[in-house]
Amino acid sequence: MSDKELSEQQKKDAVADFLRRCIEYADETIAKKTQSADDPEELAKWLAYRDYTDYALKEIESGELNHWFTQNS
Repeated sequence: MSDKELSEQQKKDAVADFLRRCIEYADETIAKKTQSADDPEELAKWLAYRDYTDYALKEIESGELNHWFTQNS
């Protein structure tokens, strides 16, 4: 492995970090939309996005998606 290649764990960590940030952003957006009594359909989309992203994060953390991060050598 060259210095430029990421290990499988580094790849998982990077994706998990990204998903956590997406969840945090979604939570902030949901809070704003809830406070402003925004369009219920739009709020529902954000809730679904947040739930889906959280589910994906849990799959990565549990190892269920390890095959996504294997080296193709």
